[in-house]
Amino acid sequence: MNLLTDPIFRTQTNQGVQAYSLPALLAALGRDEIESLPGLQRHQEDPFHIFLCYLAAAVLDRQSLSGPSQSEAFWQDGIRQLTGREDDTAWTLVVEDVTKPAFMQPCLTSESLLEKLIPKATTPDELDVLQLAKNHDVKSTKAINPNPEDWIYSLVSLQTTVGHMGRGNYGIARMNSGTGSRVCVGLVYKTSLGGRWIRDTTKLLEYRPIILGGKWLYRTDGLVLTWVKPWDLETSLSIKELDPFFIESARARRLLYDKEKIVVFGGDGGTTRHINAEAQKGVMGDPWAPIVDGGDKALTARASVFSPENIRNMIFSMNGFLAPFMLKPDRDKGACYFKGSVLVPDGMGRTDGFYEEEIRIPGKVSFILFSGGKKCDQLAAASEEGLSDSYKMQRNVLRPALFSLLEGGPHKQSKGKKHRREIEVWVTQATRDFTEAWSHDYFDWLWRTLDHEDEEQARREWLTALKKKAEKVLEEAIRRLPERQGRHYRAQVKARGLFFGSLYKQFPELKEQCDAKCTA
Repeated sequence: MNLLTDPIFRTQTNQGVQAYSLPALLAALGRDEIESLPGLQRHQEDPFHIFLCYLAAAVLDRQSLSGPSQSEAFWQDGIRQLTGREDDTAWTLVVEDVTKPAFMQPCLTSESLLEKLIPKATTPDELDVLQLAKNHDVKSTKAINPNPEDWIYSLVSLQTTVGHMGRGNYGIARMNSGTGSRVCVGLVYKTSLGGRWIRDTTKLLEYRPIILGGKWLYRTDGLVLTWVKPWDLETSLSIKELDPFFIESARARRLLYDKEKIVVFGGDGGTTRHINAEAQKGVMGDPWAPIVDGGDKALTARASVFSPENIRNMIFSMNGFLAPFMLKPDRDKGACYFKGSVLVPDGMGRTDGFYEEEIRIPGKVSFILFSGGKKCDQLAAASEEGLSDSYKMQRNVLRPALFSLLEGGPHKQSKGKKHRREIEVWVTQATRDFTEAWSHDYFDWLWRTLDHEDEEQARREWLTALKKKAEKVLEEAIRRLPERQGRHYRAQVKARGLFFGSLYKQFPELKEQCDAKCTA
């Protein structure tokens, strides 16, 4: 199971199903002929993509080249030179001698340290970073008869995205705090695996001088493959030892055979992180990671990480967000997609789920975002106003009407406090439906504002759309939500009256628009 020579990776290509070694896989990506990697699970796709980009960019930099389209022989020779060893153990899945590196498995300074490692897993999905949440549709220890590639994908996922899970189980350097998360965002111009890999690898090489000139003091000839340097489980690697494209191996993990079956041994014996970077708060020059608080720390994801507001902040670098390098548009490349993914931690060493988002950015908008200037400022201002109107519609129009409906159209003197807690649950669900409805159309509307003759015309279009969506949610609530016995008609009348009264009070331009239509 040598990644550099054995055809381990199953691929679906435009020529049918193929099996490739790692160098052959990189060569096929450069030819843009891979349609999919059947063994790769969705939450593993971005970590594996980043792994391949860092590896390829590091090899190309050492050879003073910039083009990712290279031959299999080139990649095999380049990876071996990068590894700095006469053998291929660093690219072999199972190596019994723990003082030698194995793929994504740090070598230990002494065989005696193996005594500090205990059995952790017997299947790839048990090894994986996922401590499975309800919405993953993947169950732990499902892969009873795994392929070698299943172990590879799980190792990459674990070693490059994992958070802190107790003593000896420390998180990666490229996240804010041990309970953080590694958010991956970027622009995709060509949706094929090869197209995305070629673009991002090329961007990495463009980014290299910038990160080398930053505050981290990375070395131009620093360590790329962190698992090849012996680790005593007590001493951390310094950032000053690393290359900007270092590939992390956060945990002491070793795959070993036990009665012809692979068992993963891991540590509760280490007393320190593999890389000493806690003070960086995840700000490591990661070109896929959004930075917040004006550059002080990497974004820690929650379930709302890809809300329209957060995505807007990432794209425009607003409200303390700094767009990562992979989110900066390319010149004259036309339409693209915002693409983001993250595993969200729950603070208890588990995950609240896997989240992803994809938003189309038309060519004209991409050019404006790249060029900056007045048009870009206009787009940013429209984005702020659109969000403000959406929240205002929800808070000051829809929610009061929903409360009135569920409270049975209460008299003023009752103040509607009875059963408030139960009602809040129903109202929250209904307003969540409204948020989901307008979120789906928000960016399409935002891009269209560039086609309107004036800003007011664009805003009226958005307000009209919000009104329709809010009214639909209210009518759906009238149809399906519980109601007070004997107050059905009163509740509906009161709710609709409050809705439209609040609507025209908060947004008088909609009343003027309605009056104009009635007059006409």
